[in-house]
Amino acid sequence: MRHAMPPRRTRVVVAAVATILTLLIGSILIRDLGAPSNAQSSAGGSGVVAAGPSPSGRALTDLLGRPLEPVPLPTPEPSASADVTPPPTGQAKNVVMLLADDLDWYAFEQVPRLKALKDKGVTLTNYVVTDSLCCPSRSSIYRSQYVHNHRVISNGIKTGGGWAKFHDLGHENDCLPTWLSSAGVQTAHVGKYLNGFPGKRVRMRSYVPPGWDHFTTPVNGNIVYTGYGYRLSTDGQLSWGGPTFLNDALTADATSWLQQAQAPFYLELNTYVPHTPAPSSVKNRGTRYGTGAPQPPSFNRTGLDPAPWQQGLKPLSIRQMESLNGLWSRRLESAETFADSVDAVLATLKATGHADDTLVIVTSDNGYHAGVHRMLSGKHSPYREDTVVPTVLIGPGMRAGTTIDALTSTIDLGPTIAAYMNAQTPAFADGRNLLPLIEDPTIPWRTGLLTESLSTPKKGDPDYEKTTIPKFHALRTHDWLYVSYGKYASLYNLVTDPFEMNNVIKVTDPTTVANLRAQLQSLVKCAGPTCRIADMLPSPSAPGTPSLIQPPPFGQWPAQAAPVLTPTPAPTPPPTPPATPEPSASPASSPS
Repeated sequence: MRHAMPPRRTRVVVAAVATILTLLIGSILIRDLGAPSNAQSSAGGSGVVAAGPSPSGRALTDLLGRPLEPVPLPTPEPSASADVTPPPTGQAKNVVMLLADDLDWYAFEQVPRLKALKDKGVTLTNYVVTDSLCCPSRSSIYRSQYVHNHRVISNGIKTGGGWAKFHDLGHENDCLPTWLSSAGVQTAHVGKYLNGFPGKRVRMRSYVPPGWDHFTTPVNGNIVYTGYGYRLSTDGQLSWGGPTFLNDALTADATSWLQQAQAPFYLELNTYVPHTPAPSSVKNRGTRYGTGAPQPPSFNRTGLDPAPWQQGLKPLSIRQMESLNGLWSRRLESAETFADSVDAVLATLKATGHADDTLVIVTSDNGYHAGVHRMLSGKHSPYREDTVVPTVLIGPGMRAGTTIDALTSTIDLGPTIAAYMNAQTPAFADGRNLLPLIEDPTIPWRTGLLTESLSTPKKGDPDYEKTTIPKFHALRTHDWLYVSYGKYASLYNLVTDPFEMNNVIKVTDPTTVANLRAQLQSLVKCAGPTCRIADMLPSPSAPGTPSLIQPPPFGQWPAQAAPVLTPTPAPTPPPTPPATPEPSASPASSPS
């Protein structure tokens, strides 16, 4: 249930002006697009028309056949950038962010301790990632930019991304930690940084990026995803992890730092769980054995009129489904390990007297799919399992047990944290400060968000999937998911089809398609303030009766009870490597 603060007079005036401007701009964009003049329109600008070789059908074909070219938008004054509204009543002095790795809503809801967090704070139910791939998504958090603006498009330097790309572009000199440090905030990073750090640049293992007062991260490549055999760099000092499970070591480092931190402080604890191979701490191993992967309506089905890349996908075999069940059990145990980190941080804040003056953000860099749409396991698709992730905000000004369904994004974290800590957000930021929305969820807000996939993992990349998903640009609104793959597109009515199974682009009013395409065109080339114009363009309503079955967090979908045929034995920690030899450099591309 939402609780809204009474709107102020000035906010009403500004909101009215903003709404008028977006309606005018949207009208111009749609007129310039040349939507079919004979297409029928309903009161909401949407509707369904019969498929066939009609004039409207030919117009739609012509529309989709054109390249997705950006629509130019006017550049507003710098004052239109991220709002600098002060924190809500009960001002926070500090911020702690706990970032999971590949945590989706299904797994979140199946871990009672994580699910219970929703009762402690504000849950963002439509929090959308800019790219369901680790390094691009994390770069968006640090820079408050869409992927096409920060240009870190993958996990490895060879494919246009990774830490090396972020570093070489100079982004480390102007990102969230430097914004906070300039405002006098004590900062700490513990855990996973950007993929490929330091990669083949072995001499940079002792490097501490700008803005961090305390910096702890593993530096020896992909072995860290097993939870053992890792080497840590702590403020430039190298050490082997020994037999201690990685997540336990990172949590201990974070809580130790919190015990001596001086307000105002910012801590991010970036875990490696539940990323595949989904390791877990000793106490959680085997605790979720037999819990099979969820099987929502989209499980092992491609739906109506699937995209060309999906048309050849075969139904999952019994053996493949058994494998998914085993993976899911491990993922839940790994997610329990993330819950251990959340519990430890909250307990430390209480013990140090900072529980009442610290904003805690619990979220994930991207989601994960397991068997839906006939895809095995992975995360690089436009579907909600991968792109809409759990996010809960706990602390001062966060009304416990409330939800906000407005469209929010990874690009909003930077401006929001900066606003909480009285730091300045640069004009290049694409995102929005969430504080005004949290204070009053009824204010005019964005109508659409962009998710991009600008790279395709190659063989040899740990994120390579047998199901090759093409590059795409996707627009997500409250009612629609519009995905452009370049020469063709897919459209899903989220009102009647919340599991995004049936592509209705051929039977939807071309005016609706044109409107959605126009907003997507605006978002794919927006930058800074223009993104906050493009994301508020008028959005057509979808026809139909809302589905009675909803995916989490809106509805409950129980896990399947299909047990794994053979238990997965707990891994034995490898022996601690010797401290004298220098290990080989990690590969340039690392998993997300």
